[in-house]
Amino acid sequence: MSSLEQLRAHLVKKEPITFLSSENGETEDISQADEVLLGSKDRDHNVILNLNEKTEFQVDGNGVPLKVVLHCWQHRESTAADYLADCQSKNLLNISFLQRMDLIAWLSGDAATSDFINPQETPVAAAKTASAITATKSDPILEEALEHEKVLLDHNSSLRGSKPTNFGYLIKEAELKLVHSLKSASKRKAGDRSSGGISKADSSASGGRNVPRKEPIILIPSAASSIFTMANIQQFLENSKYVHPRDLPGPQSDVTTVTKKLDRFAKPVKFLIASNTRLFTKPEYWDRVVAVFTTGHAWQFNNYQWSDPSELFQRCKGYYFYFAGDVVPKHVEQWNVQRVELDKNKRFRDVEVLRYFWNTMEKELASRGFQ
Repeated sequence: MSSLEQLRAHLVKKEPITFLSSENGETEDISQADEVLLGSKDRDHNVILNLNEKTEFQVDGNGVPLKVVLHCWQHRESTAADYLADCQSKNLLNISFLQRMDLIAWLSGDAATSDFINPQETPVAAAKTASAITATKSDPILEEALEHEKVLLDHNSSLRGSKPTNFGYLIKEAELKLVHSLKSASKRKAGDRSSGGISKADSSASGGRNVPRKEPIILIPSAASSIFTMANIQQFLENSKYVHPRDLPGPQSDVTTVTKKLDRFAKPVKFLIASNTRLFTKPEYWDRVVAVFTTGHAWQFNNYQWSDPSELFQRCKGYYFYFAGDVVPKHVEQWNVQRVELDKNKRFRDVEVLRYFWNTMEKELASRGFQ
């Protein structure tokens, strides 16, 4: 029985667990613990598991340490926002919302199987598989029967298809939307409690309407080799026409604005476009970032509040624009970004590309409660 299976059997019985640190003994902080004790401390036969051991529960094809699994279990009743915040404070891997729900259901015994557990990773499963193969080769009758065996299809194998497809980006996008909506709701409630709601003076000053929010921000690369720079971004987003930066006049400001009429909002939305985060003198600027254009180079994010691409693109909508025929780097395919293809010569296709971009941007603003 693997460590993960031992842990599940223990949790199903609802028996106690104790975290152990090699330096301080018992601890309640899982980030400081090295081992976990299953069962009461006064028993003669207890099971101690290494929290750094990789398990057969996989995220993006990699086994997740037992510590991450137990941290997920600790937050089985937490909101996605609280879980994400605790992952960041303890520097632990953040398991996506759907994977977390799947894991918790399996650990609690509510689900018999998990879509993200690969039993072939365990020595026990490997031994059973080898044993089955040996038995098949030694039994000619069984071998002949297997030659006429037909594979039965269920809904899972039918939907899976012939080619393996990684839907991880959809899981992350769904989690991102949920986290943003929860955070927006909590901020609104906190604001109502602290201010007691909108005052009569504020209401009369605004004519009884909602006070408009500050301009959302789109960050673009500062590199001169980027497809989009401050020289051509405004013309592209407002006029639906791509012009290469080298064909436009030289040095531009680090900031510009773009105004766009979106169907969900009564008034046109004014976006602030920035290529330099040194202008972000207040933390609130990062709260207003709704999109990040990336060249695919991680050094672009060195001065960002979130320099890790996996964390950045959970908080901000990411876009990777590239020309048709260009190869998309493998690491970009693993980022939670929208890959948008531009044609090098056929400019009439720019309209379709912009329509797609503004549709996704409109949904992003709506999910954040923008009015």
